[in-house]
This record gives sequence, C-alpha cells and structure tokens, in this order.
Amino acid sequence: MKALIKDFIQHPEKKEKFDEVALELFDYLYHHNLAYQKFCQRRGIGVRQVRTWKDIPAVSTDAFKTNFLSATSKEDCSRIFMTSGTTTGISGKHYHKDVEIYDLSAKTGFRQFVTSEKLPMAILFPDEQEMPNSSLAHYLEILRKDGQEDSKHFITEKGLEIEAFKEWLGRHKDHPVIILGASYSFVHLFEGLQEGESLPIHPDSLLFDTGGFKNFSKAYSLEDFYQKLLTIFPVQTAPINMYGMTELSTEYYTHVEKGKVQIKKGPHWIRFKVIDPLNGEEVQSGQVGILVHVDLANVNSVPAIQTGDLAIDRGDGFELIGRQKGAGAKGCSLSAKEWLEDHHE
Repeated sequence: MKALIKDFIQHPEKKEKFDEVALELFDYLYHHNLAYQKFCQRRGIGVRQVRTWKDIPAVSTDAFKTNFLSATSKEDCSRIFMTSGTTTGISGKHYHKDVEIYDLSAKTGFRQFVTSEKLPMAILFPDEQEMPNSSLAHYLEILRKDGQEDSKHFITEKGLEIEAFKEWLGRHKDHPVIILGASYSFVHLFEGLQEGESLPIHPDSLLFDTGGFKNFSKAYSLEDFYQKLLTIFPVQTAPINMYGMTELSTEYYTHVEKGKVQIKKGPHWIRFKVIDPLNGEEVQSGQVGILVHVDLANVNSVPAIQTGDLAIDRGDGFELIGRQKGAGAKGCSLSAKEWLEDHHE
C-alpha cells in the first residue's frame, strides 16, 4: 500500500485516479485496522457499499482520544503524534508505523504551495526533541533538514528567545529567509516587541504561520493579525497560513491577502467535503457545514476524518469559518501557548 500511495504523491499527473487509489486504501485499512472495520460495520458499511471517495466512512477526531486506530500493532508503530490537551484534558493519538509517507507528503506539499527554494529558516516553535509527540514539531523538523544549514529554533526551554532571533535576522537581512511558527508564537512575539517596531528582513522573505489565536488571553482578528505581522516584517509576498491537524498526514495552504476570501488548498492526494452534521449529507454549495477530509497519506490509520471545523466549499478549496459549537480550542497554537506558559525567558 505504501508503494501505491508514494507513487501517487510523486506523480501529480495521476490525480484523476484519486477515486481508484482512495478505494484501494479504504479496502486495505478496512481489513487491517480492526477498530475502523468495526466502526464501518456499525454503520452498515462494507467494501461493496463504498463506490467513490465520498462514500468512505469518516471517523471523528474525538475517536482518536479513546480508540487505537492503527493497521499495525502498537509495538510496530515507530511514532505516535498526540493532539494538544483540549478542554477535556485528553489527547488524541495518531499512530504511524513509520513516517516515510508523512515526510514525503510534508515536503512535497510545502514545495508546491510555499517554496521550492532552500531558504534559511527561523522557527518559532519548539524542536522535535522538546516535543517528540508533536506532529507540527516533526513537520518543521522535516522542513529544517530539507532547507539550509543555518536554520534555527527560537522557542527553547528558555521560552521565546527574542534577542537571539533579532540577531539572526540581522545576519540574514541581505538575502531572503522564511519565518515559520504557530500563530500564537507570533502573538507572543508581538507582545515582546515595542509598539510599531519592525525587524530587519529581506523584502523577498516569506512568512508562514499555522493554527489560530482565538480563545487565548489576547486575540486578534484575521486582518489585524496579518497587518501586525506585515508591520513587523515588511515583506512583499502575502503570508502563508497552513491548516493541518494531528489526525491528518497532509496539510492545506493559503496565501492570506487583505480583502479576499481566504481559500485553503491542498495537494492532489487529499480531498475534502462539507457535510450537514445531522445527516452526514453534503450541504449545498455556499452553505456552512462540518469539514471532512480524505487523506491518502493516512496509510496506517483511517482514510477519512470528520473534524470539528466549520467551512464553506469554494470549489477549488475551502473557506474555514471556525469551530463547531462545543468544540474546544485545539491545535498548534494551543501547543505553543502551553509551552510558552511553562517555559519563560
């Protein structure tokens, strides 16, 4: 199965075969992930009932908190990525036999939607040694290893190291860099700078954030956040926001431009639909519903994920509206917030 998915990711010209590959992945996981098979059977769905990728039964992200969703035994899984503790305090666990497909998905998607250049990276998030069960820490480590040698993390056990970050920027001000981090990490940076302060940066540099910044002590509207970001880092290219989650192995991206609908787009090996949570049917075009993903890079867990996110299908991507009522804060920014509150400069 890995060879099939790897080949599909590496060959975008095969994107029209998404249905075919998705059904093969469903068949494989239905027969090898017994917890997922029982879930499908309780819904009266077997292999014969799934005729397109939209028919694949989607597992709620909440199920990862209480179920072992893996096609291989725990002993044979080399990595476990865990969600941030939500209001329940229970973390979801995504088991990976290995991370070969995960890493390929991350690198290929980043090169397609962000940049194929190998730029020096300033990372405003703890490294993988500090957060070994964080999918974002691993994702950023993949990018760091794939980039230039002079890339560095600036959130450590000491907290956000602002002075070291400024010094690094000063050394790189004559050529483009990329600054990556959880959205809340940037909020923390905002609060550590003087009002109106800007930092030295080449205008062709890139800004990359992921997660959100609501439900925290200081919240920003989308427009205010990116206006503040561009005031501090006056670059020419629109900031890039990444949407991902622990339960997925693929990310979506958008260039955040003022006055435009922010549409998140993914690579050819992931698709989404927007459903009515009451009946599971797709909502009409332009209506708000619950976001469901079918991710072919989820080769060891489940192929379809039902989120707690509200979205509108915009055709070539989705507009993220917010969280379903009752769904707690989660994700990368919550991880950053928890880390920064526990580790002070």
